[in-house]
Amino acid sequence: MYKNLKEFAQSKSFRGILIGLGIAIIVLLIFQAGVAVGHRKAAFAYKFGDNYYRAFDERGPRASFMIGLRGGLPDAHGAAGAIVSLTLPTFVVGGPDNIEKVVMVRDDTIIRRFDEEIQSTDLTVDDFVVVLGEPNENSQIEAKLIRVLPPPGEGSGMRIKMRR
Repeated sequence: MYKNLKEFAQSKSFRGILIGLGIAIIVLLIFQAGVAVGHRKAAFAYKFGDNYYRAFDERGPRASFMIGLRGGLPDAHGAAGAIVSLTLPTFVVGGPDNIEKVVMVRDDTIIRRFDEEIQSTDLTVDDFVVVLGEPNENSQIEAKLIRVLPPPGEGSGMRIKMRR
């Protein structure tokens, strides 16, 4: 059929094979990216129960957090809600999903209240915060950005029950 390798390399069959291999490699890379993201989220949820009680020091493990896990895996990259407990460099945020998340404030964490940048020592219990960050191996969210906002009002459309 083909007399030499150069002739085969210039054929439509060879180009088709290369395109097919390229598409297969791209599909496998996309699949691997999905597996990696799913694994991180599942690892966060798995360790969440083991490390949950550490946020509450002497109170020990609590069984009530399992109620919040029934709806699926908790979001590992952020939190929104009121600060329930504050022991810097960590604090606990109670959110609308009834899951309390431990947030770790790092030295490079940006904390803003409206337009001004504030320090972690300016945070108080019952402050309403939105946190963006990365999960760590202790099921904490390592905060990159913390925004202190006014608590959502009746007309805002958000209904978050703040613990007192």
